Amino acid sequence: MERKTNWLAIAVCVIGGMAIGFLWYGALFNAAWMAGNGFTMEGEKMFKNGVEVPMTATPMIFNTIAMLVYALLVNWLLGRTGANTWMEGAKIGGLIGLIMVIGIYIGNMFAMNPASLTMVDGSYSFVLFAMMGAILGGWQKK
Repeated sequence: MERKTNWLAIAVCVIGGMAIGFLWYGALFNAAWMAGNGFTMEGEKMFKNGVEVPMTATPMIFNTIAMLVYALLVNWLLGRTGANTWMEGAKIGGLIGLIMVIGIYIGNMFAMNPASLTMVDGSYSFVLFAMMGAILGGWQKK
């Protein structure tokens, strides 16, 4: 039986992913993320390694599209695996997040970035995908 797409659950995943991102990179780990990436703020201006960076909406637009794609892919994968509870969804989402953590860790090793950056970005990916999996696993269209 084909899994029906619960578009409301997909929308909640997108909004939830954005909210977690604002929390993660804003309130909780902003200083560690900025330092790990070489960013500083002077008033309203952002600098990377001393060079001013333009602040545009482009990254947020692409991030929103990525959240939608992530949610659709997690939904598809949950359907293929037969996951139909929030816990099964969270486990599969967490596994996807763990794979992301490994990729982030290796990329940061090659870039010689600090381990704190891997902790911030990796933990965000883990929480993001576990959240999406839980919502999509537990909130299915009948």
